Amino acid sequence: MNDIAMTKTPLQKLLSLRRISATQIANDTGLGYHAVQKTIKNQRHSSRIRSAIAQYLDLGYEDLWGEQAADYLKELIRHEIDKKTATTAHHLTQKFLD
Repeated sequence: MNDIAMTKTPLQKLLSLRRISATQIANDTGLGYHAVQKTIKNQRHSSRIRSAIAQYLDLGYEDLWGEQAADYLKELIRHEIDKKTATTAHHLTQKFLD
């Protein structure tokens, strides 16, 4: 694993897997880019911005920002990895075996 992936927050990793950027969230919610970016990186703690991000992702506030958030996000990351693995396997099967 490279150093960049190791320093990302679980939320950053989830967004990366889902191909969602801070710019996209900012544009779609009307929030400032830097406020969104800093909140995703867990460098700012505005409850207003956190609520907007949670709502945008259709997740609960506590799921993203509560005490158990890291564990919950790891499960979501595992789910995204499983989905991508299944999709890749399906495409390869179609390409080479069908």
